[in-house]
Amino acid sequence: MRRGSVAVVSRLLLLPLALGACATTSTIENRSGGVVEAHILGGSPGSVYLANKEHGRFTMRRDDIEDVDLPGNMMALAGVGLLGAGGWWLHVGDTSCATLGEAGTCLLNTAPLVVGFLAAVWGGYVYARAYRRLKDRSRPEPDMVMPRQPGDPLHLPGWRKPDPFADPR
Repeated sequence: MRRGSVAVVSRLLLLPLALGACATTSTIENRSGGVVEAHILGGSPGSVYLANKEHGRFTMRRDDIEDVDLPGNMMALAGVGLLGAGGWWLHVGDTSCATLGEAGTCLLNTAPLVVGFLAAVWGGYVYARAYRRLKDRSRPEPDMVMPRQPGDPLHLPGWRKPDPFADPR
């Protein structure tokens, strides 16, 4: 195998790793132009529940969301591309793996297929999980802010606020 082909294969193998750096957070753009990087936890009919390092858990109204870039789509695309390139490489390349001395050549020829398959599966899983959580509307709606009059009791006896982050099951 030529030295140039080894460099091409090594660069192809690094592509999914570079795209996987932001593999689990969604980029959410609101109508006012702000951008939030957060994990999608679930939602209610009018809100989406999110979590990030700076704010912890917080809620964003569905009406305020302009665009959502879900994670995993670029990783899955790179994996499919690498899978295709690896398949072509095996089709046209020297793929003899009969002896122990040819193990390096065999590994070099099959590595793009393996890495491409793993990247495509991981990217598809992350994308599907985020998509399912974004479409989830099963959790309770958070309370609206109501002005309190002086002298009103804080809560009625037996009152308990539903937790919007609790598992609905």
